[in-house]
Amino acid sequence: MGHRTSTCLALLLFTGVATGALIPKQHPVHIEQEEYLEADDWFQAGVELNSEGNYREATEAFSRSVALAPGNSLAWLNLGTTQALSGDYSRAIDSLKKSVLLDNSLALAYSNLAEVCFKADRFKEAVEAYTSLLKLWPGNANALYKLGLSHLLLGQSEKAQGEYLSLKLVDPELAEKLHHAIIQGAGK
Repeated sequence: MGHRTSTCLALLLFTGVATGALIPKQHPVHIEQEEYLEADDWFQAGVELNSEGNYREATEAFSRSVALAPGNSLAWLNLGTTQALSGDYSRAIDSLKKSVLLDNSLALAYSNLAEVCFKADRFKEAVEAYTSLLKLWPGNANALYKLGLSHLLLGQSEKAQGEYLSLKLVDPELAEKLHHAIIQGAGK
């Protein structure tokens, strides 16, 4: 009986090795296993988490990416964007400014920076960002509209009127909304 048990165990062991059942399997890397991830891995994790709507976790992943590769303007752009989506406008603005500092041809970074500054009532910074965006992307109707509103909110109705005239050529419907805002602003 002891010989038969040994034979069965040997057969099971041989079968397990032959089929690969006893070979340890690689487990997918989890976000907590940070020592195994490089900047690109964190970046990719951030993109996936962001697409799932997990903005806080995406922010953490992008933060780790920029810590490992601080010269990556796209990582800073994504970090700033997820920070804004999480409601952390102050940090978002800092991160987006870092992105445009690293790559001043990144129109999306200027666009996101301008929008976050506008939402945070930092209209002077919004004007600067929208102006830079329009140098890269002339005729951007949203940028012209928000630039006009930013001027209006800064008490610069003449500049807002100038943006209205430019916007009228690009998007007459949106220009009418800006014109309406200018008229309401003048009535106050």
